[in-house]
Amino acid sequence: MASSKTLSQCLFVIFVCATFTTCMKTTSGQLQLVTGRPNVLLILADDLGFSDLGVYGSEIPTPNIDALAQSGALLTNFYANATCAPSRAMLLTGMDSHAVGYGFNPIAAQRLPLLRGQSGYSGRWPDHIGSFVEAFTAAGYYSVMAGKWHQGAAQEATPYARGFEKAFYLQEGGASHFADAAGQTSASPIATYYEDSELVESLPHDFYSSRFYVDKLINYIEDREKEEIKPFFAYLAFTAPHWPLQVPEDWGDKFNGLYDDGWEVVRAQRFESAKRLDLIPKTAEMPPFPSALGSWLELSSEDRAREARRMELYAAMIAYLDSEVGRLIDYLKETNQYDDTLIVFLSDNGPEGNDIENALADNREWLPSNFDQSFENMGKTNSYVSLSRGWAHVSAGPLNQYKSFLGEGGVRVPAIVAHPNSIRPNSRMNSLTSIMDIAPTLMEFASIPPDQNYSMQGRSAAHKLVDPASTENVRDSLAMETYGNKAVWKNDWKLLWSWEEKRWELFNLQLDPGEINDLSTVYPARVENMIQTFSEFVETNGVVVLDSEVGYARYPDQINKFNSR
Repeated sequence: MASSKTLSQCLFVIFVCATFTTCMKTTSGQLQLVTGRPNVLLILADDLGFSDLGVYGSEIPTPNIDALAQSGALLTNFYANATCAPSRAMLLTGMDSHAVGYGFNPIAAQRLPLLRGQSGYSGRWPDHIGSFVEAFTAAGYYSVMAGKWHQGAAQEATPYARGFEKAFYLQEGGASHFADAAGQTSASPIATYYEDSELVESLPHDFYSSRFYVDKLINYIEDREKEEIKPFFAYLAFTAPHWPLQVPEDWGDKFNGLYDDGWEVVRAQRFESAKRLDLIPKTAEMPPFPSALGSWLELSSEDRAREARRMELYAAMIAYLDSEVGRLIDYLKETNQYDDTLIVFLSDNGPEGNDIENALADNREWLPSNFDQSFENMGKTNSYVSLSRGWAHVSAGPLNQYKSFLGEGGVRVPAIVAHPNSIRPNSRMNSLTSIMDIAPTLMEFASIPPDQNYSMQGRSAAHKLVDPASTENVRDSLAMETYGNKAVWKNDWKLLWSWEEKRWELFNLQLDPGEINDLSTVYPARVENMIQTFSEFVETNGVVVLDSEVGYARYPDQINKFNSR
């Protein structure tokens, strides 16, 4: 298989060299790329919800990402997976997460004996499947990354084995955003970072993840000019706004008081903004908050202050991320590279609303023993706080549920694609699109042929991005499974398994994006057709259909509902 892959890589290089001319320097010394081989910048936010950007209706200021959307296409019907590692596997391979061993986050899969030995949950890509980055590198691109990896620790699973020439990366799924590198659970109390295949022994004292990743990426792009002039493929994988919620000291008070009115008020404002922006129909209904959450006014004054502080920190993390995206774009403009760069921005899943501080691993005991969880220290070094369920519903805005669930709020995420030479400014793409469609889309824009070792399940959206009026959709259907949750999308329709009701429910997302009005008894034939689509998805991808919901950090009321009857 290795020799086959080597042959394919050689063919890529021959193809590209025969088709395109090389890059060149202008007389001013600035980089100038030949049209036809764009630079590619892929930016991935971590746990960013559908309504968290200004361009999607948020009160959080995100002028740089908003401007990016205005310069290109805003995707309004884009789906990631419901959790981090599976989404990254789909992004990098163009395949369903089960097809590459990431049906769940691997640690979660290991706790279920039923899934041990099942290839769809192994946490290991099949030998014949590589990342699309390998194709870019083989085609003459200079491929670099900075940020969260979360695709395994084995030598054959590192960024270097997946096509990147330079990488600074966090191996695990999350960590402190500061130099202390505190881990996510007692099982991994210290996060591991690598660069140049070497373990990073210590981080700079002023380390903050979002700023440092952008610094690294700029340095890597600068280094390429010292070696040879190639178009670049750059992957910026932020760990913001993933928990723990932390921001630099001078950003800690940016949004003081903004969320004192509580989650009901802020969500209602975002809901109306989504209508005004035509992201949802004017007749849409807002999905209810979970009854067990209670109302904002039922909280004590101390609890309201602490809850408001969570959202202040979350908003600051997003605003800071936006400023760093702006700094990177400014660099590309100043060095005359922006016009030749195709930029993709997206989130890996919906917002985190699970009970991280009390129900994940032994966090209930571990956190107060090892972190300063006082109100005064929230968001600072040695603090560990997460976004609560109420605010996760705000982040999802007009959509239902959040990360790790297959309700729209868990998987429908913001996505933007911009390229001055090919994508019209202020355009929208409403076609059903999956995160596994990114790989073939980027390859088509860069005129890179597909890997001959496997056929991607993802489909190129390039034609639709260039011509949003085209009647040819990116895909007509999509199916997903995670933690026992199941869903199918076909055009405007969605079939979603309800663990509370123990049956399939059917929604018309065009009219009902909040998944409120179940139409399964009205359209039984449609339900059966979509169940068949799900069965084919199961058979094709090695999905193990579970008889219970097995998600992480669930609240007591959810556990009771999921296991009732």
